[in-house]
Amino acid sequence: MFKLEAAYEPQGDQPQAIEQIVSWFEKWDKALTLLGATGTGKTFTMANVIEKLQRPTLVISHNKTLAAQLATEFKYFFPNNAVHYFVSYFDYYQPEAYLADKDTYIEKEATINKEIEMYRLGTLASLLTREDVIVVSSVSSLYGLGQKEYFQKHSIFFEVGQTYDRDTIKRQLIAMQYKPMQSKIEPGTFDLRGELLDVYASIENVIYRMHFNDDKLELIESKDAISFKSLGTVKKCLIWPSSQYLQDMSDLENILKAIENEMRIRVKELKKAGKDIEAHRIEKRVMYDIRMIKETGFVNGIENYSIYFDKRQPGQAPYTIFDYFPDDMLMIVDESHMSVPQLRAMPEGDKARKNSLIEHGFRLPSAADHRPLNFEELSTIVGWDKHNLPNFQVEKIKEKAKTLFVSATPAQYEADHSQQVIEQIIRPTGLLDPRTYVYPKAGDYDFLIKSLGDLLKKKPHLAKYMKDFGHGSVDLKEVFENISD
Repeated sequence: MFKLEAAYEPQGDQPQAIEQIVSWFEKWDKALTLLGATGTGKTFTMANVIEKLQRPTLVISHNKTLAAQLATEFKYFFPNNAVHYFVSYFDYYQPEAYLADKDTYIEKEATINKEIEMYRLGTLASLLTREDVIVVSSVSSLYGLGQKEYFQKHSIFFEVGQTYDRDTIKRQLIAMQYKPMQSKIEPGTFDLRGELLDVYASIENVIYRMHFNDDKLELIESKDAISFKSLGTVKKCLIWPSSQYLQDMSDLENILKAIENEMRIRVKELKKAGKDIEAHRIEKRVMYDIRMIKETGFVNGIENYSIYFDKRQPGQAPYTIFDYFPDDMLMIVDESHMSVPQLRAMPEGDKARKNSLIEHGFRLPSAADHRPLNFEELSTIVGWDKHNLPNFQVEKIKEKAKTLFVSATPAQYEADHSQQVIEQIIRPTGLLDPRTYVYPKAGDYDFLIKSLGDLLKKKPHLAKYMKDFGHGSVDLKEVFENISD
């Protein structure tokens, strides 16, 4: 249950906006727009709508900074619910690219922020185990994740009094992308020494220490991962995977065979087109990748073969955070006049980069299916539009999903796709913006000068700021004409 906690109540236009939004959504409207003037408390209105609708909610913002601000505010409003921050986890990211005009290949480089990765993994864990979840995301929510079922399946539940085979546990942790602790203790590591197992959880700064007696688990201690201070004991704990992109290796031989078959077909195509260099390049690249995956289970750029590991058909939509949300989710698009264009544009930029790599023999054509959701797929999932998309998985569509576009200046798209536009103009303080006049740079200044004279009568102290313009010794009309010249 969502429970909003605040020291104040809705004021100004907020009560009627909240009532109208909830009322229209309960009448099965799919999308609404909240036209909220700056400073009218749109975030508090959103929080009240979430509490009244009681739906798992995805809030999308157009940049990380605003997303962080929203997440902080929602954590304040919902201290006892799961509020998560879900943005790109790269401190630095240089995508793989080929600049044809300069004949320059750029290798992928990335530096992962472990703390943000922890936030992301915690988000997925909460969506799989709770209903009171608010996820504040950037447009990175469009980008692919591992399969929900596979992520959920690859977790380990520990309970005091149960028996476990420690060798099996070790293999399971490695399959979940946990690494043995060495010189550095960090999230997603474990240490197995005799009858003692330490696991640094991937979703929180906690180390769980398991005490075994032979194969029986007798005690679970939880320790602060930074200070190693004891946090007490627990009866049970759930260890989640250490990666969002777990690959299903159960059918690895057939997967690698399929990758090689595609490569052989592509080599023939390139040679037939007279592109011998590109044919040699892709053959060398793919054979190297196959050897590395076979020997180590990983290669830099393995995500480009995700269609095979995910068992998707060409053109099918990737798995994203939307797959983790239930059918009756609430989606809030904050600053929609900025966020919607970003949701449209980002997949197109990714597509252009991939096409260049494929054309010049750096990647197989199937690499194009490692991509974010395109806008047509997104609008189909949440019900903004109904597209007849080939290969689209019907189970992805959220039939009961609701969308709230929020903006002070909503664009035409929001107006066209909303059943109602609800206005929130009066601030909680009851104050409106002062009336403002905009004058041309040249023309009749009589009204402006009269207004200025009235202002100086009410606030004579402002006269000192006008001395530099000759107030009192020069006609104001002449002054403003000189300024405009």
